[in-house]
Amino acid sequence: MAFWVPFWGAVLLIGLLIFAMVTVIVGIGGFFNVRSLFESIDRQHRMEDEKE
Repeated sequence: MAFWVPFWGAVLLIGLLIFAMVTVIVGIGGFFNVRSLFESIDRQHRMEDEKE
């Protein structure tokens, strides 16, 4: 019985660490995607202004 407490504690800790790493990676990727989106919108607005 004493084996299971440290085992599930380690499983929980590993799961939380993986969750934290994925959260950081997705957050950084999302930041760059949003920045790219706004740059694309800005380019489209500039192209429309040049046509007029």
